[in-house]
Amino acid sequence: MNKKYRSRYNGILEVSLVNGKKVLDGKNANYSYGNLKVVWDKGLQKTGIENVQRVLVLGMGGGSVIELLREKYNFNGKIVAVEIDPVIIEIAANEFGIKNDKSLKIECIDAAEYVTKRTSRFDLILVDLFIDDKIPGKLLSEEFWKLLAGKAAHKCKILFNAFEDTGKLEGVKSALQNAGFILKTFKNVNGANLMIFAER
Repeated sequence: MNKKYRSRYNGILEVSLVNGKKVLDGKNANYSYGNLKVVWDKGLQKTGIENVQRVLVLGMGGGSVIELLREKYNFNGKIVAVEIDPVIIEIAANEFGIKNDKSLKIECIDAAEYVTKRTSRFDLILVDLFIDDKIPGKLLSEEFWKLLAGKAAHKCKILFNAFEDTGKLEGVKSALQNAGFILKTFKNVNGANLMIFAER
């Protein structure tokens, strides 16, 4: 089983079966349900979700982190998922059963626009903002992360899949520290990924 979708944001996206389970891949990176799901699971194991009522997911992809929260971590609070690509939202619904319901609100909007315009606050913010295997530059800016910190409840955890340390993470760290967060860096998550964890 291989299905290909064409997206103006992400080029060719492919849904295929790996070990009997569907995964979503871009040209150079797993987008959901493969290695990326394992990365998020390992990150969540390190951080925990105790006392979390409201979650913001920036960069929903096919929704594997939403499935993880619900099925492995028994999370039944509110989730807002932000995804710029309408084709990926369609794939998430049709291939993986991730769609709007009473506890999940999916917004088709640029993450930079979301943090500028929305006022809701969250206890847990999960950030995975890739176009293929690169994070757009504006989403690594200190200004973006300052606005994102404004979406955090008084007590909040933020987990950011940075994938690798490109030397462009100083603005991210500075904005979070200025907003009162204590930072930890998780290296080689699932053998490769770099994740930044912020808590206050």
